Amino acid sequence: MSNEESIQCPCGTIIRDPKQYKIVFIRKEALEIDILCPNDLCYLKELGYVKFEVNDDNSIKLIKAEFNTPFVTWNSSRIGYEKTSEELKKHLRKIVLELIDWDKIKWYLREGASETKFEDISKVEGNN
Repeated sequence: MSNEESIQCPCGTIIRDPKQYKIVFIRKEALEIDILCPNDLCYLKELGYVKFEVNDDNSIKLIKAEFNTPFVTWNSSRIGYEKTSEELKKHLRKIVLELIDWDKIKWYLREGASETKFEDISKVEGNN
């Protein structure tokens, strides 16, 4: 996929693979995971989120996963709505099913880890 057809943050950062996003759990009280631009200097920073709830049996139920409107609109204007929709759905699917370490999320919630600490909760090779 060429740069012209790739997903891009409005800051200019090309995102070819969902592994590039920073996936952090800083809104524990809201049960929300943030999807951030890989560029630390990005002015938009948050590109999307994953909202979930914890059931009585301690299982996790996904409520919503989506990218924010400015990010979607930027890409739709660049590569078209259909291509953007298709690619961002693939990105969200991979983030939710493969990249978020749900066991780590459960641990943070169970242990009452810091409410303000910036925690990367993505699965990292060699760290599983």
